[in-house]
Amino acid sequence: MRRNLLGPSVLLLLALGGGTLLAVRAAWATATAQAAGLPEVELSVSGADAVPGAVGLAVLVMAAGLGVLASGPRLRRAIGTLVALAGVVGVVLTARAGDAIATAQRRAIDEAAASGIDVQWSTTAAQPLAVAGFALVVAVGAAVAWLGPRWATMGRKYDAPAAREPDASDLWKAMDDGVDPTA
Repeated sequence: MRRNLLGPSVLLLLALGGGTLLAVRAAWATATAQAAGLPEVELSVSGADAVPGAVGLAVLVMAAGLGVLASGPRLRRAIGTLVALAGVVGVVLTARAGDAIATAQRRAIDEAAASGIDVQWSTTAAQPLAVAGFALVVAVGAAVAWLGPRWATMGRKYDAPAAREPDASDLWKAMDDGVDPTA
C-alpha cells in the first residue's frame, strides 16, 4: 500500500518550522546580576540574539511547507532540496553558536550596565531543541525532495486559463464586428 505523504509532510514542515522558531526565539542562557546596593537585573540571551540567521531559516521552513502544498513535481523537488540545505545550515549555525552566545552574553551585560560583576550564566534546553529541530528539517526536506514528485498535485482548475486557439467562427464574429481580416 502506497501512502500519500503530502499532508503529513506539509504539517511536519509547518510544525518543525514553528517549533524551531520558538526554540530559536527562547532564552538560551539566563543569569541574574546584582551589584552591591543595586537591584537584581535579569539577563537573558536568546538564540535570535546569538544566531540571527536561524530565525530566517525557521520562517523559510514554514513558508516551504505551504509551497510544497501548492507546487508541482519539479518545484517540490527544488523546495525539498532547499529545505534540506536550510536545515543543514541551521544545524551548523545553532550547534556552533558558542562564540556567538558568549558575545551576546557580553552585550547583555553591557546593556544592563552590570560590567565588572561576576555573572554566572545557566543554559536552557532551547539550543539543543533548535539543533534537533533543524536536524529533523533536514530529514523532512530530503523526504520531500525524494518523494514529492510522486505526490498528487492541485487540479487544473487552479491553473491560469490558457488562451484558446481561434476557430473559424471567431473570424466571422470579427467581420461582424467590423474588423477587416485582410488588414
